[in-house]
Amino acid sequence: MRNIIRPVSIFLGLLSAFVVVGVTQVAVAADPAEKCETGKLKEAGKYATCRLKSEATGIKKGLPADFTKCESKFTDKWGKLEAKAGVGICPSESDASSIDARITIDTDEIATLLSGGTLPPVTADQFPATGQTTSFGAGSDGDVQAGAPLAYVDNADGTITDVNVALMWAKKDDAGGVHDVDQLYAWSTGTDDMDGTIVTSYLDVLNDVAGGATSCFAGHCDWRIANVKELQSIVDYGVDNPSIDAIFHQSATCLGCSDVTAATCSCTGATSYWSSTTGPSGSTDQAWVVRFDTGENLLDTKVFSRRVRAVRDAN
Repeated sequence: MRNIIRPVSIFLGLLSAFVVVGVTQVAVAADPAEKCETGKLKEAGKYATCRLKSEATGIKKGLPADFTKCESKFTDKWGKLEAKAGVGICPSESDASSIDARITIDTDEIATLLSGGTLPPVTADQFPATGQTTSFGAGSDGDVQAGAPLAYVDNADGTITDVNVALMWAKKDDAGGVHDVDQLYAWSTGTDDMDGTIVTSYLDVLNDVAGGATSCFAGHCDWRIANVKELQSIVDYGVDNPSIDAIFHQSATCLGCSDVTAATCSCTGATSYWSSTTGPSGSTDQAWVVRFDTGENLLDTKVFSRRVRAVRDAN
């Protein structure tokens, strides 16, 4: 009886091994797009966890949370996932900065709630405050401080994301190239109110029109000139010369930005910047400018040369 059972056991064991090997051999390989997507989901989860752990560590030590390592690892892993997949494979591409901004908002809000704080209504959270925090009497802007506090993320690639309104801004440097803070552009040549000289001479470089979108700035080919409301949204009415958050300006003299690129530097001139918004009917030879020395808006004739800022939707 033992002689019969033993061969049967061996046969069943071999059959089991054969089935396992067979299944392994015919298993369909993971779809490259799905593999990239699942990889990004895992990294997004790790990044959120890392930020929350850093919050906890900061509380224990009585120090501000340090997210440097979290951000560096997230950016590195995200880039490797896209590079390994190849261009056009991942369902979403070049989205590290926007995902970073979204996770930053969510984890910051979780930390606020867990500390016993409360969050403003969604509508208020999406509308940026002016930046003015000094009260000039009951009911004044600085007293009420309506809107979400100005909040930005430096993406370390020459761009800055406004987390309140999900806009990505191109930084300016002082290195003499297309990103130089002192580059001036006329809105039009004067022969046609609608010729959009700022678009053809500036955005064509950022969007790599001549190169066929092979090296668009920061990996994005949809840069445009900010409209007047978008441009005004980054004015900080709590500071001057220039009236803008420090993330957009290195120092009063653009210190250190003369020999490096906008990837590590950031400059803003305390002067007028063109918006893409043309004046009302009867004033179409003019366009709106935003002054970053005073924060005011005014109309200016399109043939005059002014500074510009490029922006894109971060989502």
